[in-house]
Amino acid sequence: MTVSSMLIEMWICHPQEPETKMQSTHLVMGQAAGRALRLPGAMEQLGKRSGPAARLDAILRHLSPRAAPALTFIPTSAQVSAVHQPGKFRFTLDNGILTTEQRQFYEDNGYLLIRKLVSDEDIERFRKEFIRICKKEVRVPGAMIMKNEALRSQYGQTESVVNKVQDFQENEELFRYCTLPQILKYVECFTGPNIMAMHTMLINKLPDSDKQTFLHPMHQDLHYFPFRPADRIVCSWTAMQRADENNGCLVVVPGTHTLPLKPHGYPEWEGKTNKLFHGILDYDEKSPKVHLVMEKGDTVFFHPLLIHGSGINKTSGFRKSISCHFASSDGHYIDVKNTTQADLEKELQEMVHRRYDMPALALKVGLLYMCFITIQFGPLCSVSLIQQFCAFCYSSVTDGAEVLGRIKDAEF
Repeated sequence: MTVSSMLIEMWICHPQEPETKMQSTHLVMGQAAGRALRLPGAMEQLGKRSGPAARLDAILRHLSPRAAPALTFIPTSAQVSAVHQPGKFRFTLDNGILTTEQRQFYEDNGYLLIRKLVSDEDIERFRKEFIRICKKEVRVPGAMIMKNEALRSQYGQTESVVNKVQDFQENEELFRYCTLPQILKYVECFTGPNIMAMHTMLINKLPDSDKQTFLHPMHQDLHYFPFRPADRIVCSWTAMQRADENNGCLVVVPGTHTLPLKPHGYPEWEGKTNKLFHGILDYDEKSPKVHLVMEKGDTVFFHPLLIHGSGINKTSGFRKSISCHFASSDGHYIDVKNTTQADLEKELQEMVHRRYDMPALALKVGLLYMCFITIQFGPLCSVSLIQQFCAFCYSSVTDGAEVLGRIKDAEF
């Protein structure tokens, strides 16, 4: 099998159509029946003000549902669009899930917060699986597990040491998050029905009161992705417990999803910086930020160009979240050479060479780095993180399986 024959997709079977067959290039997910969340009368109130004042009103109502009109759940079917306004919206597709106000909010701000979308039961299952991974009771092939080695002597193999499990698609229990019907019905509003799971993370933000070990600078996620179009990519980010300013909640800059991808690099901070935690080089600290205070089960969907980050955890506890970046399988990959993403490609190439002695294979990174993509070729065979960007990168290897076979069972 040649590298060019690899399919860059993770198949997700539609939860309500288990017999759906894989297509030659993508899985047709179909439409999910669901319930539309409506905010009656809010658009009329918004129309009374304009400009920055109107945007501030909309954001405050969005983040403080108790101050908004009462929420009403109205059953709908996504097969018959309840919001059909062709040409008005760029960032969402016609669907029967989002209300006009929700679509307009995402259009203006680049994110949409849905309260209590994931059940306590599911979150508890994810939490227990994370604990098992921390204790090494479960091994996740291909996953990148970030740890604070300085704490291991004090806490051993516990959640007090592990900061993140990245690319967990080989773990059936955690990957359930990416297939939850209540998640996918919203994802489809942004990507369309043909969906790929591209990048998964469970973050356990550790207590970090006096240093910046786990501070993630303001950035755009598209910096890490060599695929397009950006408007058909969305992140689903779910709080596994309350997240606020004290424990390092998400911070977003509304409206920045309309900006181009900015140059990223390591911030000029004193002390330690985290590997691959790049930030926007010319970020204006005076930019108007919104702290997304979220309760357990709340889920925010946001655009890959939205500028966001998170602060340090000033508490004595943890702050857990689980997320996945989804993209339309109708998209395409790009060559990052001579772009703002070229330095990241080089950094990842060097990491592969150090970790896996890739020069011995006479490999050459040529087209793109594929840093967080799931690769499938032939029978279902998904690999992750550094393993993932090998496909389409190595021009001197005739059999992509030769490369991936060396690192398939690796774990960071």
